[in-house]
Amino acid sequence: MTQSELAKKAGVSVPTLRLLERGQGNIFSWNKAIAALSLCLRGKNLPQASSIGKQVALLRKRRGLGQRALAEIISVTQPTIVQLERFNSGRLSTLDRALSVLGAGAALFPEGDSPKFFTHAALSSSDHGWRTPKALLEALYRVFKRFDLDPCSPTSSRRLAPVRARLHYTIDDDGLSLPWHGVVFLNPPYGRSIGQWIAKAKAEVASGNARMVLALIPARTDTSWWHEGVAGSASVFFLRGRLSFDDSDQSAPFPSALVIWGGTAEEISALQAVLPEAWMLPGPRSV
Repeated sequence: MTQSELAKKAGVSVPTLRLLERGQGNIFSWNKAIAALSLCLRGKNLPQASSIGKQVALLRKRRGLGQRALAEIISVTQPTIVQLERFNSGRLSTLDRALSVLGAGAALFPEGDSPKFFTHAALSSSDHGWRTPKALLEALYRVFKRFDLDPCSPTSSRRLAPVRARLHYTIDDDGLSLPWHGVVFLNPPYGRSIGQWIAKAKAEVASGNARMVLALIPARTDTSWWHEGVAGSASVFFLRGRLSFDDSDQSAPFPSALVIWGGTAEEISALQAVLPEAWMLPGPRSV
C-alpha cells in the first residue's frame, strides 16, 4: 500500500502519515492509521482495556507509580499523562515512551491474531540465591538516592523489593526483552544466562536507552562474557573479600565486582568515595 492509499483509507493527510511513520504526530491519527491497516497494539505485560490510554493507566498502577512519577520519568507534565490516560490523546512519542518505561513489551499485531509472546522468561529473573547485601546497597544510596529500574527484582512491590527503585521488573515481565531506562541496578541470575544480562546492560547504555547500569556480578575474569561485555567497556570495582548475600552468615564461594557502564566522572568518583576498600579499574565513561 502506498502512503497516498493508506492516508486516504485512514482519513488522514499524507504529511500526517509521514509523521506517524517517523514516530511523531498524535495518537488520534495513529489509531486511525493502524485501524486502516487492520492492526492492533498488544503487549506481554499490557492489561486489557477499551483504549490504549486506559491500558497505560492500568499498567502504571500495577507498577505502583503515580501520574506525577511517570510524568517525571518520561520528562512530560502530569496533565500530559492525564490527557493520555483519560482521553486517549496526546503525542505518539509520549505513548511510546510510557509503554517503554512501564515495560509493556508492546508491538503491533493483525486484528484477531493471538500472538505468542516468545520471551527469555526461563532465563530471566529466577531466584539465583544471591540477594544484594544491604550494606552495599546503603553505600550506593549515598550516591543514588534510588535507582530508576531494577530489571531482576524478586517482586514488583516497591515496599517489599530489596532494591530501592522507581520500577521493578520480575521474571513475569522478562527484563531481558524490555528496554531499560535511567540509572539501572542489576543483580542478574548467576547461571548460564548471565552472559545475556551482561550483553544487555552494555547494549542498553550504548544505545542510549539507559544512562547508566550498575551490575553486581561474580568477578569471573576468565569468562567470554567478561571479555566481551566488561573488559574495556565498563568501570569495575573489585570488592574486597567475599560478600555475604541476603545478610546470610555464609559467604559467597566467589569474589564479586560492581561493574558500571556509562555514568559521569563525578559519579564514578562518588562511588570510589563510598567504596573505599574496593580496587577500581577505570573504563570509558562520559563526562
